Amino acid sequence: MKWPMVKLGEVCHTVTKGTTPTSLGYEFSSEGIPFLRIQNISNNTVSLDDVLYIDEETNEALKRSKIIPGDLLITIAGTIGKTAIVPDDFPESNCNQALAIIRFDSKILWPKYLLYWLGTTSALNQITGMKVTATISNLSLGQIKELVLALPPLEEQKRIAAILDKADAIRRKRQQAIKLADDFLRAVFLDMFGDPVTNPKGWEVKPLSYGIDSITSGWSAKGEGYPCKEGELGVLKISAVTSGRFNSQENKFVHGDDIPNGKRLVFPKKGDLLFSRANTRELVAATCIVQDDCENAFLPDKLWNIKTDSSVLLPEFLNCLIWEPKFKETLTSQATGTSGSMLNISKGKFEATDAIFPSISIQYRFRAVYWKMQKTIISLNHFLDESEYSFSSLSQRAFSGHL
Repeated sequence: MKWPMVKLGEVCHTVTKGTTPTSLGYEFSSEGIPFLRIQNISNNTVSLDDVLYIDEETNEALKRSKIIPGDLLITIAGTIGKTAIVPDDFPESNCNQALAIIRFDSKILWPKYLLYWLGTTSALNQITGMKVTATISNLSLGQIKELVLALPPLEEQKRIAAILDKADAIRRKRQQAIKLADDFLRAVFLDMFGDPVTNPKGWEVKPLSYGIDSITSGWSAKGEGYPCKEGELGVLKISAVTSGRFNSQENKFVHGDDIPNGKRLVFPKKGDLLFSRANTRELVAATCIVQDDCENAFLPDKLWNIKTDSSVLLPEFLNCLIWEPKFKETLTSQATGTSGSMLNISKGKFEATDAIFPSISIQYRFRAVYWKMQKTIISLNHFLDESEYSFSSLSQRAFSGHL
């Protein structure tokens, strides 16, 4: 079925973005009006977890970016393309410059139709082609208005959205199951070791260097904008670790001629602990344990391979230690750079960070639980991959008029 193609700016009466209050001389408050950032947008929903606040005066000064129910939000800096529709019962709020606010007449464009379209290959290809690479990638308001989508009649938009809602519910259940498994592992960690910052169990505290044998950085080769194929080589992207699980498909193809003769490349092996030393504030100090040997993609210089002294520190324990929000904040607070740019943690500061060193026997007990849970999570991820593929296939048919 052939539907008219329109530019998003033609069916939206408002496309705007926020501002950081401190850049205009205002301050954040301990309470008041929620101030949203990238981390408050996840899985097509808006969350008030880890939210900042501004007072009424600041909100009025930033009235251009006041957020109301029904608005569609999209991240336009750092992590591009995360979306959410503001719920009807969401409190009055505002946002920073990393979020764009899209407002339109729902009698012309159905919110859920646009939300799902923004996740399609067509939309993502357009967005990817428009990104401006500087310190971080960004998408301008003008570029958002230039996005082109098919616009069927309103009833057809609602029908498509309703079908995709059902398919989306299935994949969300898979995601929730994985989150529950992660939450269980964290609960086990806290039960066995206690809060790693307040240290209620009185474990020995020493610099991390006490338990680290080596930290090896990779090499950031010039890569293409697509992953390598079987038999080819790729350089891993930082996003290969930022989900908390190693994803070797997050790489960029590297031409063999671009690799100097004798260049030592670091390929992750099963059990390796990887750490992102440089990233945006939300993602710096991300870690993961490699599940299987990776033979076709090597580490960039922004990823470390950390080898521990197994007589005093196991990588599984260190991985989950860094996951803990309070300890991670201890690390990231030492990073250099500004909040709007790439932050960097030096090896010296990382190794000098004080950490708890529980007895190695209890760390081995935790390791056994860790790998048992990983088997469960791997199985759940398999089912999630299947539901993601089904959703993507259904979405492609829906937006091409073949549903």
